[in-house]
Amino acid sequence: MWNSWSSQYDSRLEQRRICGLLNKLNVTNFDSVATRLIERLTNCRQRGVVETIEAFADSIVLRAVEDTQRSSLYAYLCRRVDRELEMEDRRWTWLNDGTRESSHPSFASILVDACESRFTQALDERAAHLFPLVEFIGDLLLDGVLPIADVQDLVHQLFTLAEQGEEGSAIALSRLYRRVAREQEGVYILEQLGASGSIERVLEEDIITPKARYLLMAVVDLFHQELVDVFDSAGLRNEIYNLDNSEQEVSS
Repeated sequence: MWNSWSSQYDSRLEQRRICGLLNKLNVTNFDSVATRLIERLTNCRQRGVVETIEAFADSIVLRAVEDTQRSSLYAYLCRRVDRELEMEDRRWTWLNDGTRESSHPSFASILVDACESRFTQALDERAAHLFPLVEFIGDLLLDGVLPIADVQDLVHQLFTLAEQGEEGSAIALSRLYRRVAREQEGVYILEQLGASGSIERVLEEDIITPKARYLLMAVVDLFHQELVDVFDSAGLRNEIYNLDNSEQEVSS
């Protein structure tokens, strides 16, 4: 068990302080701000105040969705936090009960819960932030924060909806897979997620839209040789498949 602390602790005040640090985070001051955040989160961990860490995780997910240009930065911050809190867990559990098994949930598991909650909300509300959310999940996979097994259920839900003709779910799958595939180790992650076979099963369905079919075929291309672009121009391709500027990148 964790040591008790006699000093007074205001969780709401601490959450505001953590939020203030997150507001300052950028590429230039990343190391210093991340260190201060980890110090505060470690203090919360030592006190057993899990709700503050949960609020931090949910705030990170929301910020990554709303500020997509910093998605990779937030994912790297999560990696730092996860590793530092895991080391702290091991140190304290070793001192207190002679084992290395923590009695508190890991930061990664807390982050998974936050992602799942936002994911379910986005599906229920058919919200546009589903797309940046899955891209952030892709960043977390690349940084090794989220175990592949913990993302399998979310991916399965998207495939189920895509097979039923839900175009948004097919687009989300395309965004997730292309995000992961931008790094060399991403191909291994895609293989573990069963990407190629699952997408090919979706492509066998007649009810999926031309746009969904085009985007998913482009993902399958990641595992095979480059497809030949039969269109005379990007404009013609976008018109036929109803692609926007971000989605046309799949062909480049």
